[in-house]
Amino acid sequence: MKLSNRLQLLLGMIADQYEQIWDCCCDHGYLGQAILNTRPKAQVHFLDVVPSITTQLEQKLRQSEFSQDRWAVHCGDIQQFVLPKSDSCLSAQGRKLLVIAGVGGDLTLDMVSAVLHNNPDSDIDFLICPVRQLYKVRSGVQKLGLGLVNEAIVKDSGRYYEAIHISTLSQKEVHVVGELMWDLTQEGHQEYLRQNISHYKRMQAQGNESVRKILAEYMKLQELPA
Repeated sequence: MKLSNRLQLLLGMIADQYEQIWDCCCDHGYLGQAILNTRPKAQVHFLDVVPSITTQLEQKLRQSEFSQDRWAVHCGDIQQFVLPKSDSCLSAQGRKLLVIAGVGGDLTLDMVSAVLHNNPDSDIDFLICPVRQLYKVRSGVQKLGLGLVNEAIVKDSGRYYEAIHISTLSQKEVHVVGELMWDLTQEGHQEYLRQNISHYKRMQAQGNESVRKILAEYMKLQELPA
């Protein structure tokens, strides 16, 4: 099973310290299965709201080489998600990571906010990779009180993505246009920055003055050493 560039990046950002990993909006479960293959101490929960997806995935996992005490499949809405106090299949103990990838920025923020609201006393890490609206997502997680762990840029099938690892335990501010992830010695990062600047310049030229501050933040990144 060959992972896309985006999923390879997400897999590489998942540290061995996590004992409970939730692959949310898991679709075919490619990322979660790769975690099972490469993180032998982790227990993986596959979560999706579509019953046909979870049914097929559970059948596939039952026929796989993975021990059934290392995975569970859940059909449900992440916005109703409550971390289990106990689980009929898996232990509820250990450091927890929720992976949310492949959905838009508004929905990503709604999901993260709902998880925090429904689990107010839990220490939770998130690894998010929204499809769009990165500035809005970054501003939103700031307001939710989440701190940065790591971040990275990847190009996959002609589109650039940002993977943002955030935590209720981190005190490091999430920068609204990213900070650690930029390496302007790389042509790809230069291209991605140019795309963002061009996008917000077009919006400003169309009379949208609300993007002036966003554009200024991206323009500042051009001053970084290359």
